[in-house]
Amino acid sequence: MKKKSLILVGNKPPEKKSLAKKIDAFDFVVRVNRMNYLGPAGNKIDGAFYEANWQMGHIYKGGEHKKEIKRVKKIFMRRHWHNSFDNWQEYLTPEQYREIEIINESYANEGTMVENTTSAVKVLAHLINTDWKEQYDLWITCLDIEHRAWLLENDPIWDFHKGAGEAEQEYLMEQLKRKNIHRLNDD
Repeated sequence: MKKKSLILVGNKPPEKKSLAKKIDAFDFVVRVNRMNYLGPAGNKIDGAFYEANWQMGHIYKGGEHKKEIKRVKKIFMRRHWHNSFDNWQEYLTPEQYREIEIINESYANEGTMVENTTSAVKVLAHLINTDWKEQYDLWITCLDIEHRAWLLENDPIWDFHKGAGEAEQEYLMEQLKRKNIHRLNDD
């Protein structure tokens, strides 16, 4: 039986707008956090990894596409944020909230040997190690891989993840090599 295709769309801007049609053609599209590049990277959202942290509530106001979150079929969250998500009604429907899938962060911790991994790696490791992998071929796009170590160690926006860059880069490269994930390029 042929698996369907799921794509995880990171927070990196797409290089070309032609990527949008490719992403929208996937069976299941998961967005990470802010969904900053919705539009240029397609408009389809079947799932979203959401962190109800201070930045989302005060800086991003739930993302520039806050209203879009309420139409997402599947919400993924870390247990920590789910337990402290006291204003969820502002962002989610009651059905979405009831059906939140708590990701198993230990998969990312074990795969990288660090605890401060980024959201994209946390949700990707969860998808790779759960029934999602049995149902779907997993793809990634808009996620910096080859420059990840430099990015996480040098860009101030990633200060919390300092020290995880090289481990994440190696983890992602290994998953590509093992064909646990595939990369959708922007060409």
